[in-house]
Amino acid sequence: MSRPTPSLALFVPAFLLAACSSGGESGPAGLLSRDTLLSGAVAVRYGPLPPGPVTSVSMDLRLGAVDGDPHHIFGDVRGIEAGTDGTIYVLDYQASEVRAFDATGRYLRTVARKGEGPGEITEANGFVLVGDSVLWIQDHGKMMMIGVRPSGEELGRYPMPVRSYGYIWSGTVDDAGRVWRKWNHSDQPPVYPPREGLTEGSSTAYMVSYDPATDVRDSVYLGEERYRTVISRNSQGGYTYWQIPFDARSITVVDPAGTIWRTAADAYRVARLSARGDTLLVIESETPAPTVTNEDRAAFVQRADDQRPGDRRALEEIAALMPDTKPSIASLTADDEGRLWIGRAVAEDADPEFDVFDGDGAYVGTVRLGFRPAPYTPIRIRQRRVYAIVRDSLDVPYVARSGLLHNIQ
Repeated sequence: MSRPTPSLALFVPAFLLAACSSGGESGPAGLLSRDTLLSGAVAVRYGPLPPGPVTSVSMDLRLGAVDGDPHHIFGDVRGIEAGTDGTIYVLDYQASEVRAFDATGRYLRTVARKGEGPGEITEANGFVLVGDSVLWIQDHGKMMMIGVRPSGEELGRYPMPVRSYGYIWSGTVDDAGRVWRKWNHSDQPPVYPPREGLTEGSSTAYMVSYDPATDVRDSVYLGEERYRTVISRNSQGGYTYWQIPFDARSITVVDPAGTIWRTAADAYRVARLSARGDTLLVIESETPAPTVTNEDRAAFVQRADDQRPGDRRALEEIAALMPDTKPSIASLTADDEGRLWIGRAVAEDADPEFDVFDGDGAYVGTVRLGFRPAPYTPIRIRQRRVYAIVRDSLDVPYVARSGLLHNIQ
């Protein structure tokens, strides 16, 4: 297990970054300085972003239907991928199927079906396309990673490297075939029944990797993460665990090259780490954090009360515990060419915006989507198009694809 100190530079204040630097340069597109730290890592600092016009991109394809051809009806989309030829792969959790569509949205074939045989799945909640040649599907029902060709032939399977479950799998597979998944460990023993009210604690975060070719498992130490949870008794006699909206948190993703990107919890700051955990690059911006408004608090209470009636008192307590400002960074995504897409914290009724950087920390531009991905679902950026899960007013899921982003180089 690797336990270096990878994220030290991530949390160094801006004035210390400058003090440790050796030389700098200024340039266009909001760049304030690009310096080399004593550790050898590069620190890139920007002013408020975006420094210029924002590129807007609209939806050019919506895949799905309410009725008609059953291949176009989705019950619960948990994953999207796209090949270099434009083929779109969709994982429907409810049907336990991975379906393939051509670039125009025409159904081609079902790659994986529900079942216990080769290439069949049961409770898959995520997948990754590697090299246009293999779809690695995480099947929680089998506790297996299952690799299939786009034609449906199974290539192999192995036990899930990290046995945890979420609505959508948050792991990935890099171009070398290594599986990556964040894992948090706490020494605090679970207590049941839990104590109602606010609970504060911490856990140790790692990025776990597994190489099926060599059967080598490793982990990179990421540091300590704090959390706040409100626990309330629900009408079914059980307990509901509420995360406090807008609490600062670190986000970690792995790009196709197998390098790790990790945000600071409370600032517009991202570090790029090697697969061994060494800090290679720090990107920092003076972009201000948005304010948490009374409207934000009221909207949370109303929305959560609509979904889970009977907990309004707890919801109002949670709203009062929200911080004064939102995290500067709402999401983090690495595209198929190694660029980093930093999702901004925007108003609830605003279109999503992403600041895009290349692997060396150069700001490429800011992209505004003309459609809104469903909450808690990640986007995919493949061949300079954005793919997302969207839902209509009746909560019917669809797959959205953006037009081509010509300005993202």
